[in-house]
Amino acid sequence: MTLQQKLLAKQSKKGFTLVELVVVIAILGILAAIAIPAVIGIINSANESQAKSDASSVNAACKNLYAEVIAGTVNASNAGKIVATSKLPAADAKASDRKTKALSLTVNEALEYAGLTNLGNKVGDFVYDSKGDGTIYADVDKSKPTNTPGTTTAATYTALDKTTTFASLNFGALTSSSST
Repeated sequence: MTLQQKLLAKQSKKGFTLVELVVVIAILGILAAIAIPAVIGIINSANESQAKSDASSVNAACKNLYAEVIAGTVNASNAGKIVATSKLPAADAKASDRKTKALSLTVNEALEYAGLTNLGNKVGDFVYDSKGDGTIYADVDKSKPTNTPGTTTAATYTALDKTTTFASLNFGALTSSSST
């Protein structure tokens, strides 16, 4: 084989050199180092937003059921099988009896009544200020108040579970001035 044939054979070989491959891998590594933290941040932000939304839904379900029982629009005769009738006041109950029954209701019963049973397994991720107004927050919610609303008292967050009663959430304070 002549020198010219060897040179032609080298030139006809196609492929990348080791240096070219290392440069490409280094560039991909730099791009990954930039992109991965950004993607993780986006995922964490989405998870926090979902948790806040879920906590807000649980909060609304609890307060709505409490308000409906207090108002007398939900009672033992019209709640169907969603909430045990023994937990609800009679249709003609006095306001004080409606309030007593309403305070004995639980978060789980509110979720069932609102059709949010899918959130039941997430309830453990929520907290409420045991000295406050019963507002439920996602435990990851960095915007939850550090003081009990309307006071200078430090908020005391307690883990929520399905059996937490409306009395524990201090819902009695919500209507104490308006109950008759």
